[in-house]
Amino acid sequence: MEPCTGTRSCHAISAIVIGVLRTLIHDHARDGKVAVADIDRMLDLIGRGTMALDQAFQVQEDKCRKVHSKPKGNVGARSNPFQRLVVRPFEHLLMGEGAPIARAHLPNYFAFVEFALRESLDGYEAECRAVIQALLVIHGNNLTWDHFYSDPRTLRILHAALKDLTRVLASAQGTRAWGKLMLRPGGDTPAPNVAQVNQVRDVLIETHRGLSAAE
Repeated sequence: MEPCTGTRSCHAISAIVIGVLRTLIHDHARDGKVAVADIDRMLDLIGRGTMALDQAFQVQEDKCRKVHSKPKGNVGARSNPFQRLVVRPFEHLLMGEGAPIARAHLPNYFAFVEFALRESLDGYEAECRAVIQALLVIHGNNLTWDHFYSDPRTLRILHAALKDLTRVLASAQGTRAWGKLMLRPGGDTPAPNVAQVNQVRDVLIETHRGLSAAE
């Protein structure tokens, strides 16, 4: 049997049936031949199910269930939902040709988030993972990032995190750290200029104000 991945994943089910049928044919063959009536009985047996088939189907079902219980859009294990959440307010600034901020600059932003949130960071990340797990129970493999972003629990986490971030941004130490971290190159991508970095800061502040007003 094959794992429930790739283009041949569903072929694994038919391969189980073919394997059982092949075994039965070899067991009943006489001089390399099998009567049509014997083949009919074999097919009837397979249609009713056998212990071997039941076990094989159960194993394959478990494999498929594990794969299809994973959410779409890479929501889950290998993604950091809190990082995606704190990028969400200025995501539009990352899009299109000539975008003010390149995705290559995001590690610089995450460095500032880590600086600003300090010991609160682990708590926010744990809360986001808890929301993802709760949404998985409801949506299963249909879970998308939009489900996560629009959940009231997620919005409360974003509001709290932005409150902390904007408070640090308003301080002299936070302003210095913002400029030092955000005005760096992103790998081979040149550093953004002050105006571009200010766009990100302004969006964070305005998003926090909007969430506060909506309470």
